[in-house]
Amino acid sequence: MKLKKLYLRWLVWRGKALDIWSKSPYPANVLSNLCSNGFRFDGVLCGSMEGFLQSLKYQDANRQRQICSMKGKNAKNMTSTHWQTDQIVWWKGVAINRQSKEFQDLISRAYKAMFEQNERFRIALMSTRGMKLYHSQGEQNPYKTILTESEFCSVLTEMRDSYDINDKTPQHKKRLYFDMDGVLVDFESALAKQDEQTLKEYEGRFDEIPGLFGQMSPMNGAIDAVHRLNEHYDCYILSTAPWNNPSAWSDKVLWVTKYLDDVFHKRMVITHCKNLCKGDILIDDRGKNGASEFEGEWIQFGSEKFPDWKAVLDYLLPKDL
Repeated sequence: MKLKKLYLRWLVWRGKALDIWSKSPYPANVLSNLCSNGFRFDGVLCGSMEGFLQSLKYQDANRQRQICSMKGKNAKNMTSTHWQTDQIVWWKGVAINRQSKEFQDLISRAYKAMFEQNERFRIALMSTRGMKLYHSQGEQNPYKTILTESEFCSVLTEMRDSYDINDKTPQHKKRLYFDMDGVLVDFESALAKQDEQTLKEYEGRFDEIPGLFGQMSPMNGAIDAVHRLNEHYDCYILSTAPWNNPSAWSDKVLWVTKYLDDVFHKRMVITHCKNLCKGDILIDDRGKNGASEFEGEWIQFGSEKFPDWKAVLDYLLPKDL
């Protein structure tokens, strides 16, 4: 064991190995389960991988969701050993043997979801290509920990080495763009907050009202729909901002940061020529600004075929869900 530690330290010194630890420099700190790498798994929002792992120790579904949403250090404080007696963990009401293949498959799917959805985590992991990953702080006994050092490093290494570094998009995922106004964002909700003088001054050009876009509420069902679609598609924002309203550009970024930063962090395109963006599907309520000329499939939100998010989900999600 002592020789192994010395060998690993030698590899680290040569830049051939990485000790994953929350207090280490980048990228080791980002790869730690304690890092706040948010993602959604099986419809459940996870504030960190630590949150997901600790939640597996709790049978109550509501308690599990609460712990799942926690950031790393807060989630770590929720640790429990009661599961060790019978080696049973839980996910969404289903009992799973900690030592089973079913458990290993669950862990692999969770890490894969984080890898595909969280760009920061994905870039950090890919930056270690060619390096040996280890976790010197990790427990080795699978009967005492929810994830051993070996299991943790193996799943990361397998994901990294099987990924095509020349394409940041997993090959099996189609690229899906979301428009904002009238699709994710309720334009009318902001107008209702304006005084009569403002509405009169900007009559016929409401989209030029300063700060308007930061006051809009999400469309009914939009937030949940985005998270569900993000599990199956490579998702981006593709929107247009009024040329004569500079605040609209920053307001849209702030809106996304507030409501959907876990999905669209640095995945936002603002343009008046949507047809220039390459992709498979565009969800947009209007054909303007190049939407009708988009190279892939245009799903017209609010149309007779797609009147709401339920109709869109029924069309885009796999039928076995």
